[in-house]
Amino acid sequence: MHKRLIEEGFNRRYVLLPLLLSIALVILGFSVTEMRRAQTRQLDDELRQRQDILRLLGEVVQKSLEAESAQRGFLVTLEEQYLAPVNAGLADARSRLDELAAIYQQLDPEQVPVIERVRADLADKAEEMLQTVALAHDGERDRAVELVKADVGLHKMQAIAAALEELRERERRQVLQGIAAWDSAMQLNTIISFAGTVFTIAVLVVLGLLATRDIRRREGFATLLAREIDQRTAELRDLSRHMSRVAEAEKHALARELHDELGGLLVAMRMDISQIRKRLPGAGDPELRPQWERIDQALSAGLELKRRVIEELRPTLLDNMGLFAALRWLATQRSEQAQLQLTLSGLEDEIELSPETAIAVLRTVQEAVSNIVKHAGATHLAVVAEVDASHLTVKVSDDGRGVPPDAEKRNGAHGLKQMRFRMESVGGTLHILPRQPSGTTVELSVPLEAEAEADA
Repeated sequence: MHKRLIEEGFNRRYVLLPLLLSIALVILGFSVTEMRRAQTRQLDDELRQRQDILRLLGEVVQKSLEAESAQRGFLVTLEEQYLAPVNAGLADARSRLDELAAIYQQLDPEQVPVIERVRADLADKAEEMLQTVALAHDGERDRAVELVKADVGLHKMQAIAAALEELRERERRQVLQGIAAWDSAMQLNTIISFAGTVFTIAVLVVLGLLATRDIRRREGFATLLAREIDQRTAELRDLSRHMSRVAEAEKHALARELHDELGGLLVAMRMDISQIRKRLPGAGDPELRPQWERIDQALSAGLELKRRVIEELRPTLLDNMGLFAALRWLATQRSEQAQLQLTLSGLEDEIELSPETAIAVLRTVQEAVSNIVKHAGATHLAVVAEVDASHLTVKVSDDGRGVPPDAEKRNGAHGLKQMRFRMESVGGTLHILPRQPSGTTVELSVPLEAEAEADA
């Protein structure tokens, strides 16, 4: 039975294996998605670089033309305002070529030689332009014009324009291909994301179903286990009640035997000795008086011991006078023996309880008082009873050293455990509470309907 309960409650393979597989697939999907994202980012960066190249190629041509226009303006007008645009245009064109060389070095190193040829042609064109400007500035405009008409600069400019246009056309094709690849990557990413979402939802649904199944399995296990515990607890409670009844019956029988047999023997012996003392010659001798008195005292002590043992086994007051009378006698006797100050409260008017509940309360109070006398080191004992519409509560208090909070859990604390179990067997409760500034209160409570519950 227990093995089946454990297997039903703790068999986790229904959830663990699918969960591990799902985690592995989710990790794989995440890795694929991240890889696709990295590829998409790479395509995006490459497209941006291609667009920058197109912009720089156009700016090289534009700056070169601006410098050439400024050169011709100076040759025509000889105004100094055209000199600055010449130098600025050439400097900007060189700067753009440097940027192009740096980008191509990372993106497409095969195009770096083309940029270098353009740089050389631009240098030749710049030399021709600066030479004509210098001649015109020195008053040799005719020589400057002749140098321009030689078409050296024109050929260089055409070579620059052709090389840059070829690069621009190539970059346009690369941009179009990159855009197409980017669109394809985005579509594939969308498909992968959608598939991942669908898969995740499916995994969550499957895990939810498996978790629900496992929860139901565990609930079934918990129900079976709780039922088993309740059954075992009920069996133990019934066994405890039975053992208590048997023990009380044996104590009652032993008390009756002691009262009837031993008591009769002691009383008969006392009467016989009294008759012998009266009739025996010389029994009145003063020298024998101490011996006769010791015999009489021993018989009286034996009768008193018999009475006390009988009361310990089965207080006659409980059967004849009721629970409260027995509690008063118990507390008074033990406090006098231990020389404790005694306070009694609420024990005046008797109440109706089942015999089983009454003896359980008496034995629990008896154990509590014995613990106080043996272990508490107290000077004061209080027994207080409180009765309401449904419960009887008895509090046994002292001013001793107190009980540790974990006393009931310690090995050997059988008395405290027996007190609690005795109360639970009749439907009651037991609480061990600390008192301020010192001492302990043992509070027990039983329902007044305990007899009906016990019979049920």
